Amino acid sequence: MPRAMQPLLASTALGSMLALCGLTGCASRPAPPPSVLVVATQPCPAPVRPVLPMLDGTLPFDAPPNVAALLKRDDALRGYAKGLEAAVDCYRAQTAPMENR
Repeated sequence: MPRAMQPLLASTALGSMLALCGLTGCASRPAPPPSVLVVATQPCPAPVRPVLPMLDGTLPFDAPPNVAALLKRDDALRGYAKGLEAAVDCYRAQTAPMENR
């Protein structure tokens, strides 16, 4: 059995190389240059992460102070999301002409 291992490994390696050459052409054609696109953008204003009001764990979840805190959290997160979307739109507007090339 050990005598058969070397020819088996050699034939496996040779077969793998031939299969790879058949698929890639064995470098018969030059590889295309890497496509690098550098886009110079201006910084866009991003919102500051909001500090969310804490809930009072000693009160029931639907207690008026907790409901008021949840509503404030909701308003803060909605404003934060709108600010993040505005920042993304700002960057998209700067790179839009590059996408058509």
